[in-house]
Amino acid sequence: MSETTEEKSQIQVRFITQQREYTVTDSAILVPTNLRRYGLSEIINHLLGFEKPIPFDFIINNQFLRTSLSEYLIKHEISTENIITIEYVESMLPPTPLSSFQHDDWISSVKGHNQSLFLTGSYDNNVRVFNTSGECLQTLVGHLAPIKSVSWVTVSDDSIVCLSSSQDRTIRAWQASLVDKNYKTLYECKGHTGSVESVSVHPSCTEFASASWDSSILLWSMDMPEEIEYDILAIPSKKRRLNNSEIKIKKPITTMHGHVGPVSSVIFDTKNHNKLYSGGWDHSLRIWDIEARTNVDTKNCDKSVLDIAYSDKSGLIASGHSDHIVRLWDPRSEAVVKLAFASHKNWISCISWSPNSQFMLVSGSYDASIKIWDIRSKTPLYTLNPGGKENLDNKKILCIDWDLDIILSGGEDNKLYLHGSKTIT
Repeated sequence: MSETTEEKSQIQVRFITQQREYTVTDSAILVPTNLRRYGLSEIINHLLGFEKPIPFDFIINNQFLRTSLSEYLIKHEISTENIITIEYVESMLPPTPLSSFQHDDWISSVKGHNQSLFLTGSYDNNVRVFNTSGECLQTLVGHLAPIKSVSWVTVSDDSIVCLSSSQDRTIRAWQASLVDKNYKTLYECKGHTGSVESVSVHPSCTEFASASWDSSILLWSMDMPEEIEYDILAIPSKKRRLNNSEIKIKKPITTMHGHVGPVSSVIFDTKNHNKLYSGGWDHSLRIWDIEARTNVDTKNCDKSVLDIAYSDKSGLIASGHSDHIVRLWDPRSEAVVKLAFASHKNWISCISWSPNSQFMLVSGSYDASIKIWDIRSKTPLYTLNPGGKENLDNKKILCIDWDLDIILSGGEDNKLYLHGSKTIT
């Protein structure tokens, strides 16, 4: 087909969007089939009457359009006599590498706070607090085995309170200064008989939950306990700190059973404060009633759940699995899996929703890649390889967090990576 013939070829399209501020007529209009994303974007901006154009991406049959309309029609054997529906979304700029912060060992967990502070847990048994300049403000020493999960409790101008869980079967609550190197263990939580894989703070900051390799979920109060453990001789001398010489021990409020294998992840519903979600190696996603302390719903799939994340924008849960699939669940629906996304080449170890968008999420995998998804398309929007050419050994990604416009990730190469992102609102 000559360029002139292709320019004359047209097809009727109907434009739709879920972003109400960009809605145009849903009547079918004729457009040239030689148009690509840029040309289609010009049409949408013209219909909206924007003087300053906004870039858009286009989705046909759950896939981003990355060719001309003509090439798409030929590939999918679609006649120009058909009317095709094209969904359009505001474009997200490609994430840009910002910086990386070196650690002494694998990074297993990361949480950001308003793009100003970053909390990490590492396989060297330590918890660290970084600022945006890469300065390590605190190194919290006390655990006797690798850290598996960290979580913020409170942050002020000069101090923080945070939680960490470990393979040493305990959880620690820490209070640390942001202006000097002083910190202390507020208390140590004992009750699990296996590695504590995940810890999550209730939105009210009055309780927190933990998930463990021992198949249980424990619920804890945030209040200070009375009991003090004086036996510090079991702690190696290099781990002792004067401010940790008397450790208060906390016992759980309750134990919740239901999983029949290790529980990999636990997270509270930030809208319905009486709901808790968990994922486990028994191929299940479970919903818990906190007040009743009961498992009120179980959703099953084909493979182990390695991580889960809840979106307060959409009310959906995303999960990463050992079969390399990202799954979406609607806890309000009786249906099992709402959507599934395939692109990773190995286990999906971590997942996080954008705090700015109901459609955007990011996943990290043992295949050393990070993928950014718009759930309106089954193909990833972007794929990042944090280690770049240096990561020739395909070092696994173990943790990820989307903090405002920064994507944080860490793993086996001992570096915390920061990527900047402008997300769809």
